[in-house]
Amino acid sequence: MNQVLKDIDIVHRRRWPNRHMSLASCSWLLASSPSLHLILIHRFTRWSYLKRQDGSRWVWLWRIIFIPFAPIKLAFKISSKSEIDERIEIDSGVCFSDQGYIMYGAQKTGTGTVIGTRVTVGMGHADNGRPLIGRDVWIGSDCIVYGSISIGDGATLLPGTVLSKSIPAGAVMQGNPARLVLQNFDNSKLRMLQDADAIQHMTEKWAECLSV
Repeated sequence: MNQVLKDIDIVHRRRWPNRHMSLASCSWLLASSPSLHLILIHRFTRWSYLKRQDGSRWVWLWRIIFIPFAPIKLAFKISSKSEIDERIEIDSGVCFSDQGYIMYGAQKTGTGTVIGTRVTVGMGHADNGRPLIGRDVWIGSDCIVYGSISIGDGATLLPGTVLSKSIPAGAVMQGNPARLVLQNFDNSKLRMLQDADAIQHMTEKWAECLSV
């Protein structure tokens, strides 16, 4: 339940930054946010997956319980236009874009991370490995991330980035192939504002660095 509350909290803060969360606003998000539907159904399917894999004598029960939820999972997958691999681990308070078109298969994702629209994260063909994504990472729209790599806490992937190598905490990457454009960057504004313009924000930061 604590995970679900944190999931709701980050979506609420991004949609209404200056609004206190109430029962009405929380209910509206639960009814209208495709990204919230996506993460909540993942919470259940992962719990069910772990139960089915634990080898206990009750595994048959978990399989039966999951059957009625299969149509719900399919409906949420269609409405969100996205899919999350049930085998992966996602910490509480991770947010996906409501615009969807996300294929997500990172090995693990840290709390506070925000994933943009039309993002693909998954296995690399060369090593069959999956990315490890740290806390408070911001991945912009149209990004591709793959392979046995790690993304450090607070890293930022600008829109259109293709990443296949590990990057340190606070790094800002851009392009295909990805190149380092800034270090020790605070991406909290990007993560907290739903409509933040990443390129404009980065331009302002570059100007500040040049003026110092």
